[in-house]
Amino acid sequence: MNSAMKQGVLPLMQIGKWLSAILIIVLIARQFGGNRISPVAFSSVSSAVTSAADLTGMQEADNQMIKRLYGLNPDSYDGIMLYYPSSSMGCEEILVVKLADINQQDAVSAAIESRWNTQRSNFDGYGTYQYGMLGDSVTDVKGNYILYVVAADTDSVRRAFEEAL
Repeated sequence: MNSAMKQGVLPLMQIGKWLSAILIIVLIARQFGGNRISPVAFSSVSSAVTSAADLTGMQEADNQMIKRLYGLNPDSYDGIMLYYPSSSMGCEEILVVKLADINQQDAVSAAIESRWNTQRSNFDGYGTYQYGMLGDSVTDVKGNYILYVVAADTDSVRRAFEEAL
């Protein structure tokens, strides 16, 4: 290789090294940033979420209903709140969970996915509005908090959740 080619390759290699280092830092920050533990009280987060939501057509669930619909034991979490449809033709739901341990993320996410699949099956073929709303649902995992929303306006609820944290 002549010296002119070496001079052109060396700066490119330096740029490549720097870009690789930056990419690794971004990936590490993203990996650990998503699992940040929030010290915010569950009552503050749940209050912010319910204030931003239109709860018309929903009712608050007791522990037995949470177990029935999601298979989650409320005693295993630092906080759990569920609003679910008050009629069989409704699909609006809001679930907020404060995990007792970050390792519970997968179990809660799987319970949400199972509930979502059940509801999609229930409305497939005849509940087009509900089916569409389920398609626009939001699941937001932020460290020790998880939000699941099926509503006409998921953005305001999600924004309230993220601002509360």
